[in-house]
Amino acid sequence: MNEELATRMRRSRERIAAAYRHEDGAEMPFLVHDVNYWLSGERANLIPDDYFTDCGSMLRYQADKIRRHMETIDDDFIPFLFPWYGTGVLASALGAEVLFQDKMDPAVRGAVIREIGQIKRLALPDPRKDGLMPRVLKTIRHFRRHSDWPISVTDPQGPLTTALTLIGAETLFVWFYEHPAAAHELMEFCTEAFIRWTRAQKEAIGERGRDCFPHGIVLPAEFGGVWLCDDDCGQISPEHYREFVMPCNGRIFREFGGGTLHFCGGAEHQIDNLARTEGLVGVNNFCMGNFRQVYRMQEAFEGRIALKVCDFTPLNIRRYYADLFAGLRRRGTIVASYVLPELALNAGKYEMVSRSAAEMASEVHQTLTALVGGRRPAGRA
Repeated sequence: MNEELATRMRRSRERIAAAYRHEDGAEMPFLVHDVNYWLSGERANLIPDDYFTDCGSMLRYQADKIRRHMETIDDDFIPFLFPWYGTGVLASALGAEVLFQDKMDPAVRGAVIREIGQIKRLALPDPRKDGLMPRVLKTIRHFRRHSDWPISVTDPQGPLTTALTLIGAETLFVWFYEHPAAAHELMEFCTEAFIRWTRAQKEAIGERGRDCFPHGIVLPAEFGGVWLCDDDCGQISPEHYREFVMPCNGRIFREFGGGTLHFCGGAEHQIDNLARTEGLVGVNNFCMGNFRQVYRMQEAFEGRIALKVCDFTPLNIRRYYADLFAGLRRRGTIVASYVLPELALNAGKYEMVSRSAAEMASEVHQTLTALVGGRRPAGRA
C-alpha cells in the first residue's frame, strides 16, 4: 500500500471516528459505494461464473472494484474484503438449505423448525464442518494469504432474523404470544450461536479484522467490535421487540465492546427501543426515502448513537439528496449511496432500472461533495 493511499484511508477513518464521537464542526463523512460484494443489482455479464466456488475469483472481483473506486472517487470508503455467501450462513449451519442460483446471491429455502420440541434438540454449530461456515473460513484464509486488505466477517444476521429463518415469521410471531418460553429459548440459542460464530471468524481473520465494516462503512475498533442485521425489527411490536430481541442484541454488543445495527425500510415504532439498546453505538438504515424516520432517529440518538443514512442510488439523485440535507443534522451522521447498475430507489420503492454505474457514481459524488464541502472532484485521490 503506497503512502498516498494510506494517508487517504487514515483521514477517512478519522472523519468516521469523529462522527462516532459526535464532534461539533467535523466534516460529515460520505461514501459513494460502488464496491458492493453482493450480486443483486449487478449486471449479469460482470459477475464471475465461479464467484461462490473459487476464493480467488471472489478476491479478484472485489479487488478490481476496490482499485477502480480508489482511482476514480474521493470519498470515505476504506478498502476491505468480504467473504460473501449470502445472508444464511449461520442458518445453514443449523440445518437450513441454501440455494445457489446462477448470477444471484445465495438464498435460504424453507424452515427448519416446525414444532417446539425441536428447539431443545438444536446443537451449537461447529465452524469447521457445519453448513457454509467452513467455506467462509476457507475464503478468509485465502484473503489473508493473497492480499493485504482488511477483512470483514461474513454477513451477520442477528438473533431475530436467524430465528425467523429457522422457523418462519408466522410461527415465531405466534409463539411470541402463545409460547413465550420457547421463543425466548430459541432467541437465546441464536444469540449464543451468533457470538461463537463471530468469535471463530475473528480468530481466523486476526489483526486485519480489528475494525468492522458494517455494509462497507468502517466501524473503528475503539467504538465497537461487531455488527448485526435486524431487518425484521419493523415487523414486530415495540413490546415484543423489547422483550425478545433487545436483551439478545444487547448481550452481543456487550460481548464485543459495542456494535452497530442495520435495518432496511421503516421501523419508526422501534426508535425508542434502539435508543435504549445497551452497547449500540451506530445504526445503519437503508431508509428508502423516509426522511421523517431519519430525522426522528437523529433526535433520539443525539450525542450517543451515530446514524448512517443509506439507500441504493435514487433515480433522481440531486433531488433526493437536496431533500435529505434540508433537514439533516451533520453531527454524528454518515451518508452512503450504494451504486448498482440494475437497481434504483424511486418513490420509496426499489425498482429494476438500467443505468451506467460510472455515471451514477460521478453524479452522486458531485452532489454530495457540493452538499458536504471540503472534497476534491472525482478522480485519483
